[in-house]
Amino acid sequence: MQNTLKSLLKNGKTTFGVTVTIGSPEVPYALGNLGLDWVNFDSQHSVLNNSTISEMIQALGHSKTVSMVRVLSNDLGQINKALDMGAQTVIVPLVNTRAEAEKAVRSAKYNPPGSRSFGSRVSLRDPEYTATADEEIMVIPQIETALALQNVEEIVTTDGVDAVFCGPYDLSMSLGIFRQFENSKFQRALESLVSACEAHGVAPGLLAPTGPVKKDIERGFKIISLGGDLSFLIHGIADVLKTARQ
Repeated sequence: MQNTLKSLLKNGKTTFGVTVTIGSPEVPYALGNLGLDWVNFDSQHSVLNNSTISEMIQALGHSKTVSMVRVLSNDLGQINKALDMGAQTVIVPLVNTRAEAEKAVRSAKYNPPGSRSFGSRVSLRDPEYTATADEEIMVIPQIETALALQNVEEIVTTDGVDAVFCGPYDLSMSLGIFRQFENSKFQRALESLVSACEAHGVAPGLLAPTGPVKKDIERGFKIISLGGDLSFLIHGIADVLKTARQ
C-alpha cells in the first residue's frame, strides 16, 4: 500500500480534507472526484457503524483520496478493525500522554514490534499490504485537552507519530474558553502545538475549522479540515433557500 497523505506531508505540502458522518457510500463516492487529500470517516461522534464505514472506504477507493477513520477510543480492537476495513490513517481521540501515544502506535503495527493481529481481508487486493502497512499507515493522536497540551512535546516525539490533530472544540472546552477561538489563551495553545510539531518534524493538523483557512495555513498547519458533510449540506441548502426566498 501507499499512503499519499504521508508522502505529501514528508514533502512539506499542506493538505485538505473533510469529515464525513452521513452513512451513505454515495457521499465518499462523490467526494472522491473533488481532489481532496483525505476524508475522515468519524465513528466517534456519529452514527456510522463498521459495516457502513467499510462500504464508504470502498466507495472512496476509486480515487487518490486517503481514507481516515477516527476511532471511538484508544483501543486495540477498534484500531485493528478500522485498518482491516482499509483505512490508511487512524485518528485516535483523547491522547494525553506519551504512554497513550505509544499504545496507539503499537495497536496499528503488526507483531512484532506492535500488537496488531493479521486479518486477510485487507490484503486481498494488495499482496504487498502486510509488508508495507507498518511503514505507510499513519496514526494521528488528537491533542484536545489541557493535559495533552502540557505533554505535547512527549506526544509528538513518540516513535511512529508523524502527525497530530488539534481537536479545537474539546481543547477550548478543556481550557475553559469553549468556542472562543480568538481568545488569546486558545491562540497561544495553537502556537504551542505548532511550535512543538515543527521542532520535531511532525505535521500539525486542525480537525475542525476555527476561522479563515488562510490563517490556519499561515500559522503552519499541514492537515486542515475544511468542515463536515452535515455542515456543508445545511449551509449550502440554507444559502440557496435564502436566495430563492428573496
